[in-house]
Formats: sequence, C-alpha cells, structure tokens
Amino acid sequence: MSGIASWGSETEPFQFAGKNPIPRNDRDPTMASYTAGHLGFHGWMCAVDRAIWRRTGLGVFDLPDRCWRDAYEEQIPPAEAAQEALEDEGCPLE
Repeated sequence: MSGIASWGSETEPFQFAGKNPIPRNDRDPTMASYTAGHLGFHGWMCAVDRAIWRRTGLGVFDLPDRCWRDAYEEQIPPAEAAQEALEDEGCPLE
C-alpha cells in the first residue's frame, strides 16, 4: 500500500517499507504539540512536512490550517496528502 510498512499507532511509529521507523523528535515544538504524543501520526506528519519542504522549501505549518489528522486516519499516504494540500493552495505539482 503505497510503500508504507506500518501506519503506526499511539505507541508504534509510522514506517515506510524498507526504511527505519520515523522516531518521535521533539526538536520542533510545534510538531510535538500538534501530534500530541501519537507516534504514528507524528511520523506521518514528519513525512508530510518533508514532502512539502522538498517541493516548496516551506514546512507543513507554513500552509493554512488543515485537518491533517483526518488524512492520517484515512490512511492517505504522506506524499499524496502533501500534494493535495499544495494543489489546494494553488501550487500544482508534477
């Protein structure tokens, strides 16, 4: 399913297939606060943030507010969620 090995959970991290799990990193207090201790959602948000940054040089929190948790719960892959958010803001991608 889109290269995702595990969506994680509150106590298990998000993981792409063939990659190490994305660990919780509280160096970004906004991300730490937003993900509220949910390891799976935290890793997924970090992946969305990286996807947005790679395409625009902006971070996920530089975009207008969005229901990111809903996208995670619907198991929308991070790259797709990032692309949808950017397209909604008028920044179409490849």
